[in-house]
Amino acid sequence: IGSAPVGWRGLVNVGDLVQGFLTAQIGVVLDIKPSTPRTFASINVLWTTQGKSLFGPGTTEWCDERSLDVLNESR
Repeated sequence: IGSAPVGWRGLVNVGDLVQGFLTAQIGVVLDIKPSTPRTFASINVLWTTQGKSLFGPGTTEWCDERSLDVLNESR
C-alpha cells in the first residue's frame, strides 16, 4: 500500500497509522483527497479504536488533515 504524499505537509500516505488529536482515536489512512487553493486535504480514516468519539472501531470518516497526527509511515 502507498501513494504519493499529498496530505498534511506531504507527510500523510495511504496506509499510515494516524491518531485524531482531539479524540485519541487511532486509525489507518484509506484515501486522500488532495488540497486545492481553497481547501485543505481530506483524509479518509478507518478507525481501529473508539477514543472519545461517536465513530467506533470499523467505521470510516473523512477528516481534515490538520486534525490528525501521523504515528508511523507506511512502507
